[in-house]
Amino acid sequence: FIKNDEPQGNQVFCQMNEVIPEVVKAMRAAIKETGVSKLFSANITADDPAEMIARAKYVMSQFGPLVENCALLVDGYVAGGTAVTVARRNFPKQFLHYHRAGHGSVTSPQTQRGYTAFVHTKISRIIGASGIHVGTMGFGKM
Repeated sequence: FIKNDEPQGNQVFCQMNEVIPEVVKAMRAAIKETGVSKLFSANITADDPAEMIARAKYVMSQFGPLVENCALLVDGYVAGGTAVTVARRNFPKQFLHYHRAGHGSVTSPQTQRGYTAFVHTKISRIIGASGIHVGTMGFGKM
């Protein structure tokens, strides 16, 4: 499993038109070498629904026959439910990876308002996500 992290949607230092073809090339080589499918989660999050759709179409066009090995990542907590819904309605068959960067502001036990991570997960599924990014279960940076 490989993913663009939340700040890597299409930044000046990590442009999709340069990175995605390299990811596809590396995935093809890895699949050929190991005989095992790989999954890439491409961050299509943007502040404009039309830009999100354009990013997703570009990524999917680059993956071609490997498109089933590509999930669309939306930073659902930051971009909001509309961003998740836009991705789901426009790409109903693609796995939609909900990233929840920043969720601690409402799910932390120290906050006096908000909701639990369990509720956050349920909300993400209701609005169309296929799955939610849950972190490292106490290992690594989380």
